Amino acid sequence: MYSGMSVKEEVTPVSGKLHVVSLYADLPASVRARWAAGTIARLAGPRWRTTSEMWKIDSLNISTPIREMITNDAAKADVVIIAASSLAYSESQLVQWLNSLETCKTKRPVVGLLVGLLGDEEATTVELGSVVKPLIHCAQHMGWNFIWHWMGEDAMNDTGWLAENVEILLASKSAANDKMILC
Repeated sequence: MYSGMSVKEEVTPVSGKLHVVSLYADLPASVRARWAAGTIARLAGPRWRTTSEMWKIDSLNISTPIREMITNDAAKADVVIIAASSLAYSESQLVQWLNSLETCKTKRPVVGLLVGLLGDEEATTVELGSVVKPLIHCAQHMGWNFIWHWMGEDAMNDTGWLAENVEILLASKSAANDKMILC
């Protein structure tokens, strides 16, 4: 029998913050970057307060203060997503930005994650290689893990490639948070 007492809702304690910064080259890439950021937030679940910001790669040329703000935010982020369907027009701009990001290396308690969502049906191996190599170099210099996935038409149906890496990141952040609490 119902006694009229309210049922206390169980509140999930927050483990910490998870910050995602996305840069995209074109409209299809923006959809993919938004999908990846949303997937990361869902994988993190309610225990993590996820914030996300998205920038078009062209935004890096608006002004020096905007470029510096994006670069600093990305250097401090837990996850940086780079999405580009067509790499032809933004390749040099992206590579220059990745080089400038390396100068903002910050001391982090955990290893960040750099995610590349690259290509479409028309992307060539040469195009992909010319962007993947600088992404790998940047990740190594920043001390981040790096994963990339080809973003063809059906690529958003599979989250397995992303889930494993997000789980590793969250476990690392949880361990760092626990260590800070004990100190």
